[in-house]
Amino acid sequence: MARQSDRRAALSLDLVDSLKSTGFWSAIGAVVGLIATVTGLVVFLTVDELRNFAVSVLIIGLVLLFIALVLSPRAIAVFMAGRQGRYGANIAVMTIAFFIIMILINFLLFRSPTRVDVTATRVFSLSQQTEKVLEALEKPVRANAFFVPGDTRTAFDRQQAEDLLNEFSRRSSNFTYRFVDPELNRSVAVQYDVREYPVVVFEDLETTAQQGVFNLTEQDFVTGILVATGVQQKRIYYLTGHQEAALSRDVATGETDEEGLDFALQGMQRDNYQVRALNLKQDGSVPEDAAILIIAGPKRDLDTDEMDAVMDYLIRGGKMVVLLDPDAPDTYRQVLAEWGLLIGSNPIADLISNVAGEAKSPMAQNSNAQFVSSGLTNIPIVDQLNVVFFTDATAVQPILPLQDLPTYLTYSSLTRSTPASWLETHAEEVNYDPGDDIQGPFDIGAVVQAGATLTGQPVTAQDTIAKVVVFGDSDFARNKFFFSSDNADLFLNSVNWLAEDYELISIRPKLIPFRELVVNQRERDFIKWSSWFVPPVIMLILAIFVWWRRR
Repeated sequence: MARQSDRRAALSLDLVDSLKSTGFWSAIGAVVGLIATVTGLVVFLTVDELRNFAVSVLIIGLVLLFIALVLSPRAIAVFMAGRQGRYGANIAVMTIAFFIIMILINFLLFRSPTRVDVTATRVFSLSQQTEKVLEALEKPVRANAFFVPGDTRTAFDRQQAEDLLNEFSRRSSNFTYRFVDPELNRSVAVQYDVREYPVVVFEDLETTAQQGVFNLTEQDFVTGILVATGVQQKRIYYLTGHQEAALSRDVATGETDEEGLDFALQGMQRDNYQVRALNLKQDGSVPEDAAILIIAGPKRDLDTDEMDAVMDYLIRGGKMVVLLDPDAPDTYRQVLAEWGLLIGSNPIADLISNVAGEAKSPMAQNSNAQFVSSGLTNIPIVDQLNVVFFTDATAVQPILPLQDLPTYLTYSSLTRSTPASWLETHAEEVNYDPGDDIQGPFDIGAVVQAGATLTGQPVTAQDTIAKVVVFGDSDFARNKFFFSSDNADLFLNSVNWLAEDYELISIRPKLIPFRELVVNQRERDFIKWSSWFVPPVIMLILAIFVWWRRR
């Protein structure tokens, strides 16, 4: 007991002597100061929201290091001259050099417009259409983004808008942007007639023309730029009134029907077209400003006046995209027959190239040479496509042999089935019957360009010909399959070609995918407990192994 009392007394004396020693407090200050300095520097460089706090921590750390140096300069000098000091100095120099190199790399990458999008669907890349619009800017354009700083409700929207505007500014030296607080800078908000926000107002700095945008998407930003700079958008009409595929989005819920044409219509809007519905019974004719008329999967016949209106539009040099299924009404076949096109009524079955073994869902693949390149047709619609599939498609063909077509009318194939295909006459049994079924290959998509009808009625518009892109299927463009494979690009490229926007013909980036991990309770518990215990156990095993090797 006496020895334990003596040890306690000795420890107490040592502790008191340490507390009285300036070297002890110098060491404490040096350690805490070093930790605070490094922590403050790292937080300052990585977390924007905590920069003020990081500066405070950094100042405290530097002050503690200074105090440690003042309290015991000799001990610091001896430590720095020793082996541990040299090692520590080397580590400090290497750490500082590492941070300097990382800062320089980040600065150079920030200044460079080059980006590498490693996402599977290129969700962070601007579309080729947007890049071309920005590169074509000849006048200075400024985006005025009105957001209230610190508003947590719009923080995500602000970041989304800033990311897009930053990418826009990198693509064009004529594009700039600024963020304005509409509550603090009321005069600026009044100048741009901003009553609701957040909003982005695009402004042509030469003409002071303005266009406000509330939807913070790439397509709406490009539309705002085009309107502000006076670029006229081409207008596309899609036929309604005959149970065609059309807009199906529910206003209340935002849900779309699988059979609708919503995604295709949005795709045309993203390509900077104005898209409007057309009911020929109400309007009587196709408007003069129609760049393209789209007829997608009608179920009811055109009446006589409507047929005349469509024919009159083509006679005026109109352009159409027609998507007809095997059960399409005859009046549409009659209109197309006037322009040298024959649309089948039986579905195509393809044994070699199909979807999941479904012979009546033919697939067109570039590897099978099922696309006809622009080298043969001078029509680049399918040049960049790899795979497109159709469901219950029918054949498209010229109404006369190619050699018998008049010189003012040309027929060009876009995509076709394989030679192991046929027109199935018995829909309930998919089997090739040489007696009834006609063997392929068959065109599923084709283009007709004509200066007159097959009967010789000329196109009246000067220096203009009628153009029709026709497909023997409408399902590939409906909501259910629009984003599958290259279906969207086939439809939108056809629109771009008819509108003579050849620079827009491309492979578009896909929309942001929603990926969800669905697990049951057992899998959830495994993920939770394994993430808590497996890493520490692995580290412990490695530590024991290292200790065993070095003992």
